Amino acid sequence: MCFFRKNPGLAGGLAVAPLTLRVLSGVLWEPSEFFQLDLESAGESVLWNEEIRPECLTLITAKGVVRIAFQDAETVRIQVQGIDLRLDLCRSVPYQLGKNWRVPAGSHGWLIVSPLTGKLTRDRHAERLSFRLHGESETVELLIHRTTGGCLAPDAVGTFEDCITKQRQDLENWIPALPAGNAEFSDLFLREAANLWNLSVAPLGNVRREMVLVSKGSLVGLWSWDHCWHMLGTAPMEPVVAWNTYMAMFDHQDKSGCLPDVLCANQVYWAKVKPPVHGWILSLLESRHAWYGDEHRREVYEPLSRWTRYWLSERDDDGDGVPSYLHGMDSGWDNATVFDAGVPLESPDLATWLILQQEELAKIAHSLGRHEEAERWESGAKRLLESLLEHFWTGERFVARLSGSHQPVESDSLILHIPALLGARLPEKARQWCLQGLLDEKQFLAEGGIRSESLASPKFEPDGYWRGAVWPVTVFIFVEALRANGLTDEAAFLERHYLKHIAKAGNFENYRGDNGVGVRDTAMGWTSSCVSWFLNPQPTAKAAK
Repeated sequence: MCFFRKNPGLAGGLAVAPLTLRVLSGVLWEPSEFFQLDLESAGESVLWNEEIRPECLTLITAKGVVRIAFQDAETVRIQVQGIDLRLDLCRSVPYQLGKNWRVPAGSHGWLIVSPLTGKLTRDRHAERLSFRLHGESETVELLIHRTTGGCLAPDAVGTFEDCITKQRQDLENWIPALPAGNAEFSDLFLREAANLWNLSVAPLGNVRREMVLVSKGSLVGLWSWDHCWHMLGTAPMEPVVAWNTYMAMFDHQDKSGCLPDVLCANQVYWAKVKPPVHGWILSLLESRHAWYGDEHRREVYEPLSRWTRYWLSERDDDGDGVPSYLHGMDSGWDNATVFDAGVPLESPDLATWLILQQEELAKIAHSLGRHEEAERWESGAKRLLESLLEHFWTGERFVARLSGSHQPVESDSLILHIPALLGARLPEKARQWCLQGLLDEKQFLAEGGIRSESLASPKFEPDGYWRGAVWPVTVFIFVEALRANGLTDEAAFLERHYLKHIAKAGNFENYRGDNGVGVRDTAMGWTSSCVSWFLNPQPTAKAAK
């Protein structure tokens, strides 16, 4: 469950920005708002101000106060003093169970509404069924519990203050110390670390491990590349949750080796995939975190091998040894201009990911004593590197190619610059082309990061999703690309450029490529994870429990 306001800057009590209780354990984009909250005095709605802390949400009016805190992951407590709380049902009809009420919550299950103290009545407001907790004359408390099928509300555990203390202590245990030298961004780090804590969810349905969601806004699932960044961001905080988040997608790997596109509690989506960044991400994890060891390598080696073979065999339609995307979404860059020519598309970024992934598999195999397999992965990486240069490097620039016809596809999309991650493996001219324009404000450098399409492109759109918008994940990729080419000062500049902007602009899915304004979903996991990675550069030996 979560409490959510679609327009967080507006005051409480305005109909254009209702505060709602949402249940997130269904399917993607299923209507998930089940209660709209309002406050009343003498039967009239009143405005409120909000004080938001990770452990408690407080709604403050001139008449009284409402405080909201979680007792546990499935149970929320609401304390009301000096005012009435009205909960308008957004959908469904409740059933009475003694003093409690059972509310259908779609494919999510049920909500059990139970008054702990005070009077709870049911009536109608503006043609909606409503519950009203009467708190004008006394301090009262309500419990709401999410359940898959049960009818009984759990007992209250401790006082309301105990709930706040418990959540605060859990958050304090989650957040590691900020490394010295980053005091400027301490508030940002606390904000984004708390967001990752908030996005962690318990196992339920298809979610078989405690893991970190993409968001609790509209993207209430886990995508097959977001989870890699979530692991890196969470790694210094809670290694078990970090590793679970990485392995969560492999829990659903099919017999071909394919990973699903999206995982939700009540649904798994297979129509698309995401790019094989997983090996590269593991190499980054290994470079910083001593808790990652042979136990983890043994667990991941076979699933990661199958995922790699899937791309090398199942996605090579024309048999030329170069795999292809069947849709822009397969790349993660859904509508990038490189896909305007059509699909299947062979693209140098995909070859780059698979080179890096095979190199990482070779390292893992050597570590596990599987040396013959390691040599095969090393040979595969070298062959694909040769193919990448023969296939995509024209001598002047990188292009993509339509599978089968091998017709070249030129584009000003940043995706064609991802081979920069290969560093010195590339010829010097190819390496320089990949780095060209990255920190040029007339091309890729934008407010807060790197544009997904060059500003000089005739197809550039400031809010064009992958056609000009700035994405945290692309900032991350190209910070590491600069490092891979020995450009440490430039990488540090881009990191700081991103951190200063996120601190000011807030956490969003992406940002306009002209003025840096945040757009679309909020409180995103990988936006927070990039902050965590950039502000925790030193190796850590925090133990996995």
